[in-house]
Amino acid sequence: MKPSDSFTQRPLRNTLSVCLYIAFVVGVSAGLLFLNALLCLTIYAAVPKPRSEPLALQLGQVFFFVAPILLLLVQWNLLDRLQRLFDRHG
Repeated sequence: MKPSDSFTQRPLRNTLSVCLYIAFVVGVSAGLLFLNALLCLTIYAAVPKPRSEPLALQLGQVFFFVAPILLLLVQWNLLDRLQRLFDRHG
């Protein structure tokens, strides 16, 4: 074992790499959620609204809460599939 690769250095290095990975995932997720929210605003503006104002408000709240999160799940699934596709052939 090298002196620079001591037992106390490895956990610190692993902890830093995990923290950087988590920061990357959170940053990408935040960016995707922002883009998804803009996309949902555009879609909601183009869709005809029901005549009942309370119903339109409730549907809007559900749409703006659920749609960006569902899009985020689909996007992460696609990113995971692309990564596996390129790892297999790389």
